[in-house]
Amino acid sequence: MQVVDLNIVGGRIYTHEGFVEASIAVDDGKIVKIAKEPNLPKADEKIRAENLLVLPGLVDVHVHLRDMELSYKEDFYTGTCAAAAGGYTTVLDMPNTKPPTTTPERLKERIRRAEAKAIVRVGLYSGIPDKLEDIPEMARLGAIAFKVYLHKPITKLEISKDEVLLNALNQIARTGLTVSIHAEDAQTIQRLKKEKKEAKSILDRIAVHPPEAEIKALNRIIPIIERTGARGHMCHISTQQSIRVIQQARGRMNITCEVTPHHMLLSERAVHDWDTFAFMDPPLRPREVCEALLEGVRRGLIDVVASDHAPHAVEEKMQEDVWSVPPGIPGLETTLPLMLTLVDRHVLSWSHLVRLLSTRPAEIFGLPAGRIELGKPADLTIVDAKTKYRIDAEKFHSKAHYSPFHGWEVKGKPVMTLIAGKTVMKDGEIYAKPGEGAVIRGRKINS
Repeated sequence: MQVVDLNIVGGRIYTHEGFVEASIAVDDGKIVKIAKEPNLPKADEKIRAENLLVLPGLVDVHVHLRDMELSYKEDFYTGTCAAAAGGYTTVLDMPNTKPPTTTPERLKERIRRAEAKAIVRVGLYSGIPDKLEDIPEMARLGAIAFKVYLHKPITKLEISKDEVLLNALNQIARTGLTVSIHAEDAQTIQRLKKEKKEAKSILDRIAVHPPEAEIKALNRIIPIIERTGARGHMCHISTQQSIRVIQQARGRMNITCEVTPHHMLLSERAVHDWDTFAFMDPPLRPREVCEALLEGVRRGLIDVVASDHAPHAVEEKMQEDVWSVPPGIPGLETTLPLMLTLVDRHVLSWSHLVRLLSTRPAEIFGLPAGRIELGKPADLTIVDAKTKYRIDAEKFHSKAHYSPFHGWEVKGKPVMTLIAGKTVMKDGEIYAKPGEGAVIRGRKINS
């Protein structure tokens, strides 16, 4: 009689049909059977999941794991511990590192560091390389996707020129990889920055990033994506008009978008309460914009909810010079509880949650995740949907122990994170050791 590695029994499993009363057998890291417990093969290990929900492993397509010269903010170990604690089995790491990930050598170095430290699956973005001819090489090395920062380029290429950007996206389109865009117009930001150069308030710093900068950047980049046939993904959209612009383009091209929990749930009022600790880029908007973004999620107009996990040292966020304060907040350990709370309040459905945090991110970036099916990796997020508690930033696994969500009451908690059938987090405790995660590579290259 066959003996498998693991059986997960007694919980409710989220499949393509929704929740079903079933159990899962796992062998050699993959799901081999979904059935009632009596019909499972014998197993070396058993996890009892009574009163718990078993979801496909969560995927965060927008995180900043820092490391290298920014290890004091976060590193691959602490960042992936935060991911596991938050229920994430896969995270995609952004390239605005120090030094930036814009050459093959730097990508190789980040792969080495991630392989040595990570405890979950990590995909590594490439920035637009400093040399256009390096784009195919970055893809061959395993870049999961490419990232364009329109407001503050990290590449030596002059992407302020449409022709240069067009050539770069043409090359990326040939790789088959997605190109993610931070859509803010650099000229608008620089002009406003000059006008407010004597600013003392973080509100003046925020005013440098108006909604118009986002719309102008979208109206510039979307035609370029359309001309090149690239797979375009718009990061952290923060305006109601952005949804309309992207929606109008969907019928003509391959374009997707994401929103963050903080842009849906925190209005600009949070800056009055938290000052620089609620400063992010793009900044928080008025309450009516938050409601519009949430409605866009409900209506299926937004593909992904991503944390934009952007940790910094507390001292950096407390600097008196507002122009020196870095934007961003840690988000890996708050995103799922906040989303589970929206489900509990009947703002979102379970199908919304799984699609936004797992299925759709995996589809867009070509990842073997997002579904509980036979033959799929046993990457699973087990949640207790009934537990109430308050978010406590002091208990984060991230090095960044601050959050404008600190003190919020939430309902729903990740209690176990499994990767390839192995428990990496249980009840907030990390079980995996550094290097037990994996670096995942991008989809098959066409060129």
